[in-house]
Amino acid sequence: MPIIIVEEEVAMIWSLHDSARRAVVFGAVCCKLLATAWGSQSPEWAVLNIAHRGGIVPGYAENTLATYGRAISFDVDVIEIDLRGTRDGEVIILHDETLDRTTDGTGKVTDFTLEELKQLNAGGGESIPTYAEVLDLVANTGVKLLLDIKVSPMLDKEKVVRLTESHDAVLDVIVGVRTLGDLREFRRLNPNIRTLGFVRSPEDIDDFVAGGIDIIRLWPEWIEADQEIVGKVQGLGKPVWTTAGDASREALEELIRSGVNGILSDFPDVASRVMADLEARQRGAQ
Repeated sequence: MPIIIVEEEVAMIWSLHDSARRAVVFGAVCCKLLATAWGSQSPEWAVLNIAHRGGIVPGYAENTLATYGRAISFDVDVIEIDLRGTRDGEVIILHDETLDRTTDGTGKVTDFTLEELKQLNAGGGESIPTYAEVLDLVANTGVKLLLDIKVSPMLDKEKVVRLTESHDAVLDVIVGVRTLGDLREFRRLNPNIRTLGFVRSPEDIDDFVAGGIDIIRLWPEWIEADQEIVGKVQGLGKPVWTTAGDASREALEELIRSGVNGILSDFPDVASRVMADLEARQRGAQ
């Protein structure tokens, strides 16, 4: 029988103020999800479809509003975006430290003001989006945002949090951090914002869990090397997301069967079809 987590349970988890209680409750829900997962060849828990950089969509430039809009049409659950700071302290979306690969400009992002950056072509006539513009775009769509916090001396983390709050999006945003320092800072700024740990190695997992992280990102090669690592992290009460990038359909299926709770894919349309096919297979086996 499929396992269903109702919306009220999710709302209860994220409305809790105390991180320890929240971790315990979320851990219990994870156990509920995984309890009968291997009753068929397809998993019986929902796997989140996360559009990496908004997804790589033919005719659409990465990390632009048009690409995000297209990802929403694929029924993705989460859109991953890369946050950087401008010379004048504004928060924009760009993956690279420099402008050269994805725009018609050159040089470091931090050398330019927002007004200057808005004059550039980010692909297909699109401009570099601001974080506020992306929050406006996804409002009331049900799509969440995963913020990849890039190491940048100009990225104002407090501004990121205050923009999130002013858009009523605290429950719609997950902050992805790479350091314990950033984890502590975001938890201090608003303890109700969910966090994901882009851990550098499996050895860092325990420290991030102790620091109050909500979700752990694992690389596929770690999962392949240690087939118990997903269960170990989930046993700590933490969902596991993985960055699949441009993984093939077969590789995506394998990751889903490994027990992960979310997949960051360059091709969210392909991931969506894979998940739909597995669900159909599951229904047919019942």
